[in-house]
Amino acid sequence: MRVYAGIDGGGTKTDAAIISEFGDVLGTARGGATNPHSVPPQEAVTELTRILDLLFSSNMNFLSYCEGICLGMSGIADDQERQWIASHVHDYMRNKKNKLDSSSNACAVWVVTEGEIALMASIGQPHGLLAISGTGSIIYGITPEGEVYRAGGWGHLLGDEGSGYRIGQRTLQAIMQSYDGVLPPTMLTSLVQQELHVKHAPDLKQLVYKPDWTKSSTAAIARLTIEAASAGDEAARVLLMDEARLLADAAKALIRRHVSFTNAPMALSGSIFRFSSLFRDTYVRHLTEIYKSQRIIFQENTPAPAVGAAQLAAQKCRLAESC
Repeated sequence: MRVYAGIDGGGTKTDAAIISEFGDVLGTARGGATNPHSVPPQEAVTELTRILDLLFSSNMNFLSYCEGICLGMSGIADDQERQWIASHVHDYMRNKKNKLDSSSNACAVWVVTEGEIALMASIGQPHGLLAISGTGSIIYGITPEGEVYRAGGWGHLLGDEGSGYRIGQRTLQAIMQSYDGVLPPTMLTSLVQQELHVKHAPDLKQLVYKPDWTKSSTAAIARLTIEAASAGDEAARVLLMDEARLLADAAKALIRRHVSFTNAPMALSGSIFRFSSLFRDTYVRHLTEIYKSQRIIFQENTPAPAVGAAQLAAQKCRLAESC
């Protein structure tokens, strides 16, 4: 039986999956960051090989039968970085396979963008438009010829409009503005104080400026913003709609950059789209005010991007003589 592996490598977590040649998910694994811009490069590679060990540990036959592995890596921007990651994974797979069976076939390795694997999972092809709103945010446009365009994704200091981080940051700021009387009282205050176990809003200052307060800590606050907005809190609703419009502005700018994007399907991915219908509806409405015929695809049960990566490996293997 032929099997294919996929990796969804990010700055906070990494997911992995194995699928059969018939598309069935045979196993999954999860680990920490493998983005070499979020952690030291050698640490990223070490974690990646540890996750692969976990992925194949449930059934070592999967390792022998694995014909291709595709890695969708956030933060990997140039060919040199892709080749560096691919080389490490290729050596790992070769050494592991040789220990089991010296006559086993080599495993082809591809390193692609996070956008390509998410598109594969969402719409069954690695080209089209993709809006991601999770901890960070980015808009991808990938042509049928494989050209990759992007808007946003510049990180929490330079961008990430419409992301969990930006929503969490603005939520904390709104709480302090409400405390100062700049904004009216908001339910965000009690929700965040309860979640973070602080008695008074000014206590947040001592918490968020500690060294162990991370980007993910800020992004996690977005869940409370979504909860407050669903309960009708005006500050939360305005905040979510503002960020959705900013992300839609980035999408409109990207669509203008290539003629094929005007009629390309756009998939929505990430936790903010998934859990906030207000954010999602605002984004779609703002985008389709200009691009009325844009086909927006959002599915609650879309396969995980790691599965999309494995599906892309299978597709690439079928097209490549090396598999």
